[in-house]
Amino acid sequence: MTSSAARNGLAGWVFVLPVGVLLVAFVAYQLGDQVARDYRLLLVALAGWIAVLAGLAWTGARRQRAGGTRWVALAALPASIAVVAFAGPSTVVAGALLALVAIGIGSCIVPRSSGSATALLAGLAVLAAIVGWTLPLPIHHRGAYLLGAVVVLAWRRQALLAMSRDALASARAVAAAHPAWSMLLVAAASVASLGLWLPSLNYDDNAVHLVMQAQLLADARYHFDVQRQAWAVAPWANNVLHAIAAMLAGHEARAAMGAIWLLLGIDGARRLALALGAPVAVALAAAAVFAAQPFTGYFTTTMQVDGASAAILLHLAAIAASPPAARPGPWATGAIGGLLLGLKTVNLLFALPLLAWIAWTSPARGRWLARALAIGVAIALPNYAYAWFITGNPLFPFFNAVFRSPLYPLENFRDLKWMAGITWRAPWDLSFRSNLFGQVAPGAAGLALLATLPALFAAARTSRPLAWLGAWAIAVAALLFWQMQYLRYLFPAYAVLVVLGTVALARLAPMRGFVAAVSVLVVVDAALMPTTSWTLQQNAWARMLREGPGGRAAHLRAAIPERALLEAIMAREPMACVLMADPRRPFVGAGRGRAFSVHRRYDPAAWQARQRAEADPTGMAWRSALAQWRPSHVVLAPAESPVLAQVLVAGGWRMQDAAGGEQAWADPAGSAGCGRGRGKHDGR
Repeated sequence: MTSSAARNGLAGWVFVLPVGVLLVAFVAYQLGDQVARDYRLLLVALAGWIAVLAGLAWTGARRQRAGGTRWVALAALPASIAVVAFAGPSTVVAGALLALVAIGIGSCIVPRSSGSATALLAGLAVLAAIVGWTLPLPIHHRGAYLLGAVVVLAWRRQALLAMSRDALASARAVAAAHPAWSMLLVAAASVASLGLWLPSLNYDDNAVHLVMQAQLLADARYHFDVQRQAWAVAPWANNVLHAIAAMLAGHEARAAMGAIWLLLGIDGARRLALALGAPVAVALAAAAVFAAQPFTGYFTTTMQVDGASAAILLHLAAIAASPPAARPGPWATGAIGGLLLGLKTVNLLFALPLLAWIAWTSPARGRWLARALAIGVAIALPNYAYAWFITGNPLFPFFNAVFRSPLYPLENFRDLKWMAGITWRAPWDLSFRSNLFGQVAPGAAGLALLATLPALFAAARTSRPLAWLGAWAIAVAALLFWQMQYLRYLFPAYAVLVVLGTVALARLAPMRGFVAAVSVLVVVDAALMPTTSWTLQQNAWARMLREGPGGRAAHLRAAIPERALLEAIMAREPMACVLMADPRRPFVGAGRGRAFSVHRRYDPAAWQARQRAEADPTGMAWRSALAQWRPSHVVLAPAESPVLAQVLVAGGWRMQDAAGGEQAWADPAGSAGCGRGRGKHDGR
């Protein structure tokens, strides 16, 4: 908060007024009704814990007793214990080991002064590239990963110790100097970490993202089967990093990378605010506002990449806003940019302006650009290179009308479900009618962006960094929104804009107004976190707190019965071949490469065969398809595939298990393979 803001008196309160307006709208639109009562009680319990500790910290400060760091650490204790209990100790250890290895590798190209977070990002980029390039080789054994981790830790121990000491000293100093803001940040991060408790329930995770790690754990290599899963060679850097965590843990460990991305995002928000000249207290406030964003919490529940993209983008924006002498250099910056492109092709729209600015303002820009491009291309390229080699389309399955790969329909894929149209109300509707823009409930965009946007526009008139970073984020978001009106894809821009808006609000509003506004926004946005997904609206946390860690498995079976049935089949018969016959629920992720779906987008030929078979009441088409595909097991919903259900009964198949309207059937004759000549793509 600047002295000029204090002098503005009532004028400064104008920029706090939007928070009040939005609270009225919050009540009018009944956004609170989207949140389960048990979840609200959980937030009240957390708030009570933080309030008690804040009171103790305040009392200690009045008596001139040091101890702010202790109270902040205690504030983080419940969330930390819960993550260990519900995600599992082996997952937490795998995440810590992966982070240390990445920091050790990153420290080779990142100066100590740039900090451990930058080294972590650079190291993750290098690891994603090394594993990505070697995926087809049968070398991905857990023992090899653990041995490699030990070697890196021993090799880089001095750099790791130095960076760890620096990070710990910095955290202690900040907590001691600003215990109240630190505890608000811990509270927001604790809510965001709730997703780490949960099993992987997301649709895309179970249909696509879990496939790679399941194959590496089972076969020590990746199958690249673009017929069974058209997304097999889509940008995979995040899947690779999750697979590394799984290899270190010996099992699926989504929460390991989820925690890393969450912490990197929070630190990126703090760093961006500091790079814009904000005081440490304001930087903590900006980090808390980011952590409280509903989608920040959502992305701890899933392997979808937009949360990871937001975390990286915040750091890249911080680098761009820093003076050239304070930047980490071309190797680290290029690696981070390459990782961003390896996560998602459209991230090029976000990254390119920032990277161009960083290159242009760096000394010896030609040499800087050459080095950054060299490492950035090597890190970004693996999936694009394999996609081109295997399919003839480096962006497979996208833009296939352009590249004309014979392995997919000649179309430029576009999801027409999310074309609600663009009106002048769009920014408002994204927050209050969010369900128009994704599989979410109203409120999923949160209120922080709308609340701070007026301050950002006003402050941008006198701050060049706020102006150009804000213009860049809004322009890219507008371009993406014009192409597809899908809220989740906008989150990287939202993440940057709420940080910029918080910094701007601190410059224009009085101290008391800023504190009140940030506190309200953090509480309200954190409360709206379950609106981002149907899996969160079920409020599994209450059940898990009642039942303990065992509640995870029960919740998984209730929420995604297909996955539970598939896991049971693979546990009994590791060489089973499983047809997931419900086209609405192609959850093959746990199938170790031996399960395939009949989803229209993932396997168009199988989907067409399924449609023809269900249209043939004699069952002949299904018998022909089963003879060609040769599955040993079928998981189906009889109500969705009645003809197939009749064929299985008539053919002597045996029902082994059932859950949630889904059934698992086994061929008593077994299976000769996982066939239909699929390695030859059925002649496609």
